[in-house]
Order: sequence, then C-alpha cells, then structure tokens
Amino acid sequence: MLSLRTGPALALGLALLAGCGASSESTRPDQAGTAATADPCIEIRAGIDAFNLGDYEETIGHFRKALPLAVDEAKNDDSQKAADLVEAVTYYAELDPEKYPEAARSSADFAKYKAITLGQCVAVEEPGSDEPPPVAT
Repeated sequence: MLSLRTGPALALGLALLAGCGASSESTRPDQAGTAATADPCIEIRAGIDAFNLGDYEETIGHFRKALPLAVDEAKNDDSQKAADLVEAVTYYAELDPEKYPEAARSSADFAKYKAITLGQCVAVEEPGSDEPPPVAT
C-alpha cells in the first residue's frame, strides 16, 4: 500500500504507480467470467488507489473482491508467490478501516504485504525509459 504520509520510499512507489498506468478499474458484474475480471491485481491496484485517497472502506472492499480471485489463481499455481499474494490480500481485506493509517506507519506485516502486492501487481519502470511498462499481471 502506498501513502505520501508514510515515507519517501512510498512516494517513489506512488510515482511508479502513476507512471505505469495503473488503473482503478474494478470488476464489473457484466464482465463476469472474462479473463480481465479473473486478475486479482485489478482489484489490488484499485485498493491501492483508494488507500492513497484515504478511503479505507473502499480499500477493504477492493481487497475483499481481490481475495477470491487470488485464491482461484493459487489453486492453479502452487508457487510460494501465489500463496504470498493470498496472504497479503487476506491481511488487507481483514484490517479494520480505522487501523489502516497506523498500520501503514508502523506495522511490519503491513510493510511485508505492501512489498508483496506492489511486487506482484505494480510494474516498476526501468530507469531511463520514456515509455511506462505494461502493468504486471
């Protein structure tokens, strides 16, 4: 999760998020069953966007939508990476909205899961590149 209030490294992450064309598009009911809606990263990025705006209820909503998608992916991918994403999404989906700001500032778990969600769902721009990379899925 990213916030300008939680340090300079996070501000860099926010710039990367903005630079890579991350979308706050969320899953729409009329898209059910399409490949685009099966990607938990769509909801994770939307949750990050909501967090950055200080809307913790919306943040939780997006992570709750991402959770079954991450679980479904993990059923087909028995890697540690897939399991880590499920764990991270579960943490953010279950965190009380009023605890988000303090957790972002001081929780080791928050930092650990932030690294997982950003690492798997937000592309990092290569130095010297004029073009933003495609969003990692």
